[in-house]
Amino acid sequence: MITAPNSGQNATNFVLKLWQQHQGAIGRALLANEADPAARQDLKQDIFLALHQAADRLKAAEMPRAYLFRIVHNVTVDHIARAQRHKWQPLDDELQQQMLDDCPSELLGEQQQSQQLMRAVRQLSAANRQVILLAMEDLDAPEIADILQISHGAVRVRLNRAKTELMELMQNGR
Repeated sequence: MITAPNSGQNATNFVLKLWQQHQGAIGRALLANEADPAARQDLKQDIFLALHQAADRLKAAEMPRAYLFRIVHNVTVDHIARAQRHKWQPLDDELQQQMLDDCPSELLGEQQQSQQLMRAVRQLSAANRQVILLAMEDLDAPEIADILQISHGAVRVRLNRAKTELMELMQNGR
């Protein structure tokens, strides 16, 4: 006897599809926030678990993509807070280079630019880093505002500050 899938299965399938559609963006957010590959993998699992736990709410959300990025944001913020409490040391440049070598970029110039950008993004304040990462994933101001639970005006201000700070960091080659 064949039975119709229950709503839990439908919600899980919905989460899996969202995960597949946005795994590149999630991976880039993880790369920008965590240099250690093992910790990044743990963070990825934490995010997937949080998405699975919120599957029904995610499926019912008016803007599921924004809701997904809110979960990614919240789990990442919690991870960063835990890391700061434990005072983990950042990776040295050689380990960061090794991590960035896994980028899909095939051209050396692009790879160097990606490395410089990731170093610069990591130097941004947490608030500016989150806004710029979401903007880099083509989320618009209302979606970013919903994810971070701030006003549209605050998003625009943070984006302007983040862009200015990022340009200065990139020009200084830091």
